[in-house]
Amino acid sequence: MEEIGKIIEVKDNIVVIEITPTDGCARCSQVNICHPAGKSKKTIELPNTINAQVNDWVKIEISEKHRALAIFLVLGLPILLLLSGVLVGSHFQSDLLVFIGGTIGLLIGFIIVKIINNYLSRKGKNLAFLKAKIPCPSNLSDKNN
Repeated sequence: MEEIGKIIEVKDNIVVIEITPTDGCARCSQVNICHPAGKSKKTIELPNTINAQVNDWVKIEISEKHRALAIFLVLGLPILLLLSGVLVGSHFQSDLLVFIGGTIGLLIGFIIVKIINNYLSRKGKNLAFLKAKIPCPSNLSDKNN
């Protein structure tokens, strides 16, 4: 899985990359998860393994061996904890407690994902990595300049 992004900041050996959704995002059923509330861009931080500079365009990749883990962390874990919270809330036979249990489960899922992501980043085991610098894509040059 590859994405294209533009380096917007370099701090120490970390780059902040702004990713603009590609045309494939419009056809994806999960676009609202990656780009909630209509946000058209997202940012991520990765180790600067290719000596990228501000305004460089880069290709970001999630390797095959990490793809299943990434999908589980982003989608699976929060959904499992949401359902667990709903099940716990349903034992009290109150719709309000079912809602509260599901919400708490979902929030715990997101917190766990954030903790795991921070841990992997500190250990240098990011699921995504910078693959290469690329020329400015023609379909994005008008949107980002």
